[in-house]
Amino acid sequence: EKGMRGVSMMLLERDTMPGIDTKRMDCQGVWPSGTTYVEFDNVKVPAKNLIGQENEGFKVIMKNFNHERWGFVVQANRFSRCLLEDSWNYATKRATFGKKLMEHPVIRWKLAEMARQVEATHNWLENMTLQMCEMPKEQAMTVLGGPIALMKAHSSKVFEYCAREAAQIFGGLAYSRGGQGEKVERLSREVRAMAVPGGSEEIMLDLGIRQSKKLADMAQKILVKQHKAKL
Repeated sequence: EKGMRGVSMMLLERDTMPGIDTKRMDCQGVWPSGTTYVEFDNVKVPAKNLIGQENEGFKVIMKNFNHERWGFVVQANRFSRCLLEDSWNYATKRATFGKKLMEHPVIRWKLAEMARQVEATHNWLENMTLQMCEMPKEQAMTVLGGPIALMKAHSSKVFEYCAREAAQIFGGLAYSRGGQGEKVERLSREVRAMAVPGGSEEIMLDLGIRQSKKLADMAQKILVKQHKAKL
């Protein structure tokens, strides 16, 4: 009934606490990630393992979100650039109908679309990184949550777009786990690992607008208060 005000953060030690069982999960992508299914069976956790204050665990979780989502953007943007780079290199050497792929307007269009989105994401990332480094921590927590959420959703959408277009450029090679299209095939499986963890695209887009609306309302109240003070 307390919702987020009834959440506490605790440290559970698998090797020393009876009742904790873990099992490695086979996932679509990011095979080395160690994604694990965890079961708890009447696990006793000592009070000293409480992290922070009781019923204030949600704050601990929230303080990590901005940096976690920033990390997803870094990965998604790098993967997108790898797809663009591999597509570019392949298009300059693969020939069809007596022409290199790069000589076909439709291929150049695909590369241009990938490039403009990758560079735009990179610019947004650099801008947001500077603000995260220079802005006071509490201020960053207040004003950057929404923009970072939007940036994360944008980066995974760009990654998904680049994975698709790279596969179209590579053709059948992008369908095999090996050879020239190996990286494209692998990254195509890893899109969801960027789009869902840390907040799905739908949640991020909604959060971005809700946060923007909240800040706009706060600014409006300040302006009204200042205006009344002058009267």
